[in-house]
Amino acid sequence: MNRQQDISISRLRTGDERELERFYDAYFVPFVSFANSLLPSGEESKDLVHDVFASYWDARRDFRDLISVRAFFYRSIRNKCLNVLRHEKIKNAYTDETLRLAESDEHLFDVVLKREAHRLLHAEIRKLTPMEQRVLLLSLDGKSNDDIATELGIALSTVKSHKAKSYAELRDKLKYLRFLLLLLHH
Repeated sequence: MNRQQDISISRLRTGDERELERFYDAYFVPFVSFANSLLPSGEESKDLVHDVFASYWDARRDFRDLISVRAFFYRSIRNKCLNVLRHEKIKNAYTDETLRLAESDEHLFDVVLKREAHRLLHAEIRKLTPMEQRVLLLSLDGKSNDDIATELGIALSTVKSHKAKSYAELRDKLKYLRFLLLLLHH
């Protein structure tokens, strides 16, 4: 007896789990085979088909005949496979770009330079008074002077004073770094 022909769409539509099991037994292998024709991984194909079965079960009342059910499966499987393939393409492009950057001496130089500049800047910031550090770090986080004053519970003029003093000290202590960065970047 051909199990594919004796599937009852009406029992599927009403949620008969035994009928779903029969439908699954009849179509799972062909659906996975179809997914395998598009994807390199058999396990991924099986997972994908299981997902489509779950989607079908949620929407089973919308289907009037077995032909529309099978069409739903084939379209859904194809679309899910395309999504997987597109995701892989993006992932591979990202990996290729990351590899290209990792192999680039210029990129290495830029990254090391930025990290070292960041390290030196923060080392000098740690030498400031605790209040100057807080004001400066909040400012570097993009907070306005008014926001800093409110957050720290100090006057706006105090914020401006701490920033001015901090910037002056950092400019003096890091003037060699500015010069070095300019030389190295050109």
